[in-house]
Amino acid sequence: MKVMKINFEDKQSISNTWVRWYLSSQIVWIGKEKNYNEIEKLQNTSFGSFKWLWSDADTVLFHRDNLEFIGAVIKINEPIIVNQEKINISLIEEKNGNIKLSENRNFNCKLSDFTEYFVEDDAILCYSEKWNRIQPSIEIKISPDFSFVIQNDELMGIVIYKASGHLLPDGIHIVEENTHNQPDLRIKLCRFFELIEIMDNDLTQMEESELKNSLLEIYEEVSCYDEPSYKALRDTIFNVLDYM
Repeated sequence: MKVMKINFEDKQSISNTWVRWYLSSQIVWIGKEKNYNEIEKLQNTSFGSFKWLWSDADTVLFHRDNLEFIGAVIKINEPIIVNQEKINISLIEEKNGNIKLSENRNFNCKLSDFTEYFVEDDAILCYSEKWNRIQPSIEIKISPDFSFVIQNDELMGIVIYKASGHLLPDGIHIVEENTHNQPDLRIKLCRFFELIEIMDNDLTQMEESELKNSLLEIYEEVSCYDEPSYKALRDTIFNVLDYM
């Protein structure tokens, strides 16, 4: 399988409202399309990694005529590691615009072998195991809050800034322009991710009971808010408790 090579397009055409993070399924969705059926309709008009839609690889689509990026469905790998430091990417430069496919064909693509949540910055960083974080990279901001990380003309990862504002429950397909989340939402997300990571351990009955109580505490703390981000967190906690 040939490596997907990427070029830069200097015009920005992706709306911030199209950047969606579904916490329950841990999928990042970029673009106008609302579901997989709509994505499937793009098969005859796009190149990219469409053929791997139902596998572990991510879906990253480019317009068949001009090879410009038009949308993506990216599965976030878990566990999400909580990072208390500020986000740091060794950059050659930062650009505003879009990405273009350098060759009109399909490729395999996986951008999220690892995922970190930077609490202070409220940012999600997903990146491939191929990414050398010590070597310089290029960050291409295709919307104010969403970037692709490029290294050696290859896609290496994504960044979502103001990530909690792009958090949505299932069934909502557009992000509100002016999301008014409380500053402590990122702290609650941090606690949630840390608790989810504990679930991978062999827990005693008492430890599992304490874990459930801690999840219930977060659930109750966010129950009074109507914003979509809080609903997404509530729904996800409910699903986790139901699973346990």
